[in-house]
Amino acid sequence: MARSPLTNLEQDLIDDGGSVLFSFIKGEQLEFPITLSFATTTFSTSGYTFEAVVVEALNVDGQTEKPTQDKPSGVQNTLVVRSPVYLGTWSSVTAYNMEDVVFYNSKYYKLKSGAGYVSAVTPDVNSQWLETTANRIYVQFPSTLSLSPGWEITPTVGSPVYGFFELRVTEPNNSIFRKTWKPVRGMVEILFSPTAIVPDA
Repeated sequence: MARSPLTNLEQDLIDDGGSVLFSFIKGEQLEFPITLSFATTTFSTSGYTFEAVVVEALNVDGQTEKPTQDKPSGVQNTLVVRSPVYLGTWSSVTAYNMEDVVFYNSKYYKLKSGAGYVSAVTPDVNSQWLETTANRIYVQFPSTLSLSPGWEITPTVGSPVYGFFELRVTEPNNSIFRKTWKPVRGMVEILFSPTAIVPDA
């Protein structure tokens, strides 16, 4: 087959599933799971560095369209990224805590709830354990995301405000060539909330 000209771009060797939208009502505090498709296991690579950020968009009062620029010198929020505690192969005599992850019979399981939980019932038939994957992390969005420090524009009944989100994942320092991925990007939308303006009882 003949060679293609350099400018005849027919293949993209790096792709993704597209940008995401996280939509919140002002004051909500939620945690979202993100599965890292490029990682075979997050737990055995605890030296990975996770960075999740939201930067304030160039919002305007009464906007009805999503902004397309970040705000110059706008607020930059760093989010907490939680990686579950991996405790290796499940043991009937080990005490486990909520969200601990174990390996049993070629699958991963996480404990739904409890502290110091011990049971001889195997995770595959114990309702206290849920099957999970080995490459899942959790990004935490605090209730104060647009409040502290405050974004310049606040949401109104018909006009939400936005920020730009990105997650960065970097390999441990002992890698031959330290790779960095940015697997999730998109926007954060914050909508008006009546309970946010009424004083707490």
